[in-house]
Amino acid sequence: MTTRSYRPSHYRRSVAEIDLRQIDRNFRSFVSLYPAGTFFCPMVKANAYGHGDIEVAKALRNAGANYLGVALIEEGERLRHAGDRDPILIFGPVDSGSAETILRENLTAVVSGWDQLQALEVAYADGGTSTTRVHFEFNTGMNRLGFEPEEAPKLREWLREHKEFKLEGVCTHLLRGNDAGDETGESEIQLNRFVQIVNAFGDLPDLIVHALNSSAAVNIWNRKAEQKQLGAANGKTLGLRPGIGLYGVQPPNDQHAEIQLRPVMSLKTHVIAIHHVKKGEKVSYGPLWQAERDSTIATLPFGYADGYRRSLTNRSQVLFRGARAPVAGTVCMDYFMVDLTDIEAKTGKPVVIGEEIVLLGDQGQESITATELADLAGTISYEIFTGVSERVTRVYLR
Repeated sequence: MTTRSYRPSHYRRSVAEIDLRQIDRNFRSFVSLYPAGTFFCPMVKANAYGHGDIEVAKALRNAGANYLGVALIEEGERLRHAGDRDPILIFGPVDSGSAETILRENLTAVVSGWDQLQALEVAYADGGTSTTRVHFEFNTGMNRLGFEPEEAPKLREWLREHKEFKLEGVCTHLLRGNDAGDETGESEIQLNRFVQIVNAFGDLPDLIVHALNSSAAVNIWNRKAEQKQLGAANGKTLGLRPGIGLYGVQPPNDQHAEIQLRPVMSLKTHVIAIHHVKKGEKVSYGPLWQAERDSTIATLPFGYADGYRRSLTNRSQVLFRGARAPVAGTVCMDYFMVDLTDIEAKTGKPVVIGEEIVLLGDQGQESITATELADLAGTISYEIFTGVSERVTRVYLR
């Protein structure tokens, strides 16, 4: 029996356009705020927040990113198999089943518990051949992952007894970030605890320290720029781990993190069916929408299985011919409908099958942002991006 390799076909014109030029610009915007040599670790976990990890990783490496961060060992392994040979930090837990992969793929574990250290120690004994770099994560108040601050001296002793491991960095996660640089904020409390932790490793001169997400990085810079002070621990400038900001979104509920960021993702589809609905007729499941007049209703091949959330039913808008048009009726798994009556009347041209519709992004002078959709759906932009499913083809602009 003859077999052949499978290459997925892409017949739908429902796509996510990913502008890698904006990834480059956004990364350089963060870099420009901080002194040369500051540690930067752009986060490309969760398929680069839905944007496509392999292509985004390449763009970030080309922009100068020496480190990348992911959550899962599988994500790091995927990047390795795509040809990435530079440092990749794994922020998720390591166990006995995955420690060997960490060593084999030369990934850097961000260790947050003694069980993880033990798993790495056993794996090294079974086949380690060179010094293994690790980072230690400490819990300074988020209470999610991390060693407790009082464990720092014991960890320093462990390192003295295990020369096969090199501590490259220590880190923590902030609860907020948008109050960073405010001496009365929660971030300041966490960072003060972190300074004490770093002091326990003060005899390691090349130690990297990192804690700042997108919001914290910009807030500290904004609030302390006049004094030329940036977040520091034991005389070291705190490193950055920008995430959502790389993808062009200001973090939610943050009025201070003002930086020139540009959206990276656009969602585009097209009209596949047109219905001329009489006054009183209904549209989609439920039904939750009824025509108050004779209406032109267009069907779009994009639904909640693609990442357009069902909670946007009768709430959100799309862009058509450079103007906004409302969603009409329940968002289905594969489709949803929009009311193009007003735009058709204003332009004096009947709607034609195949015309472009923008769900996220720009068209003409209008724009729909991930934050807008997130607010309507009762969530955050992170979830809008990561919710764009694999069946939506990513098209990369360079």
